Amino acid sequence: MLSRRSLLLGSAALAGLTACGEQRATPPGAVAAAAGGFPRTVRHELGETEVPAAPQRVVCGTDGGELCSLLALGVRPVGFGQRNDPLRPWVRDLAAGVETYPLASGETNFERLAVWQPDLLLVQDGFATDESMPLYSAIAPTVATSFIDWRENLRQVAAAVGREERAQELLGERDAAVAALAAGMPAEARGLRVQALTAFPDGSVYLLNSDSPLGKAAAALGLAPLPAPDTAGEAVNLLSAENVPLADGDLLLLLNFGPETDGTPELKASDVFRSLEVVRAGGVVDVREDDSHRFYFDSVLTVEPNTRLLGEIVTAAVR
Repeated sequence: MLSRRSLLLGSAALAGLTACGEQRATPPGAVAAAAGGFPRTVRHELGETEVPAAPQRVVCGTDGGELCSLLALGVRPVGFGQRNDPLRPWVRDLAAGVETYPLASGETNFERLAVWQPDLLLVQDGFATDESMPLYSAIAPTVATSFIDWRENLRQVAAAVGREERAQELLGERDAAVAALAAGMPAEARGLRVQALTAFPDGSVYLLNSDSPLGKAAAALGLAPLPAPDTAGEAVNLLSAENVPLADGDLLLLLNFGPETDGTPELKASDVFRSLEVVRAGGVVDVREDDSHRFYFDSVLTVEPNTRLLGEIVTAAVR
């Protein structure tokens, strides 16, 4: 099953380390989290964490949603694990100059995290697991942030760093932007059936569901809902070959996560794909790699561009 662990997160390595007690000054360019209201207990994906004081040295486990939320809140981390090289466009400029370590293998380097001497770790759910949380927590108080819900991710990060007021502002700004995009949609788009598939070289095919960022954008724009999730907490449903017709609709987006993982040519050559009404009608759109990643990736930095791009694709299709 394609999941947050297999596509974008990978598995965290299980290696025990303890944090060094030596304190180090905040590096030049780092932005301290706002003071006030500490100590506090932060509820998150894997329970609760006590944050004893306003964090001064925040480290992100990945370049995922936790990093996006932190940067959007105006807090610059000391460092983070970098899965994507180069960083994806939506976070690249904001994270410029921040220290990183390679995370493409999906294995967390706990020793590297400890070297940064954080007083708070933010780690996306999937890297943070029941098994790995003790390893993170041995380094610093750790908050496991949501993978599937950018709003919850933002609230969790804001609670951990004392930026709740800014989080509420960001929520309002994003909601207003999405509402404006929805208001500008052509009447012909109302109820349009948009589906999105991604295929891999091993023959596996996945259908984005209503919990995916694309599914949320479709709902916000007044399009027909994407399929319900087969598995709670996952943004995609696995399709068997005989169930590929479930992807039929008025418009079919084909996502591509990179040349090494792209099975789209094989999918397009299959008889079952060619038999789809949307294919015969010319309603297939090939989505670029960065846009494909963004349609799968839920964060405060991607919700508005995702909605805008989907709106542009749909508007072009109905006019």
